[in-house]
Amino acid sequence: MSWGHRPQANEFSLNSRVLDEAARAVLKSVRIDRTYDVPYVGSCNKKGDTIYIDYELPAHLTYRGKRYDVDRYIVMHEVIEMLLEHQLNFSYRDAHQIATTMERALVMSDGLSWAVYSRFCSRWSQKIAARKVYPRPPKDIDLQPEWDTQDKTRLKRLRLPAKSKRRDSTALRRQRD
Repeated sequence: MSWGHRPQANEFSLNSRVLDEAARAVLKSVRIDRTYDVPYVGSCNKKGDTIYIDYELPAHLTYRGKRYDVDRYIVMHEVIEMLLEHQLNFSYRDAHQIATTMERALVMSDGLSWAVYSRFCSRWSQKIAARKVYPRPPKDIDLQPEWDTQDKTRLKRLRLPAKSKRRDSTALRRQRD
């Protein structure tokens, strides 16, 4: 949208067709891998062409008789987050906030209550976070969230070589205003 464009009154309401198109494009642009232990439920590889979703997380959520594809929401979140972090140098926290807003818009455009989806995610996040160790993480997992949040506990639980856990000191992050 250009700055001079003056939108119609309904132009900024949720448009499920546009969100569906975006989700399809995002899903086509990456490979989904559900075979590993993934500390924050979902993550990406360092190249950004693979989205990892924890092996235990159900692929679908059923609510009031309708089945929802959880991968669709997680992949949208992870891709947006990754683009903001790695292409625009946003901190993990800022990128996560924007990605969650997009994820919420997609969930709601599918007719699923955000509260229901949030409870589902919270329950699984807690279960996965409770693991004492992550024995099979992807070797090329992006550790930016752990570094930016200084989550040393989770880094220790990852069964990765020490070299893989080191932060790239040349990576500059956008500072919060």
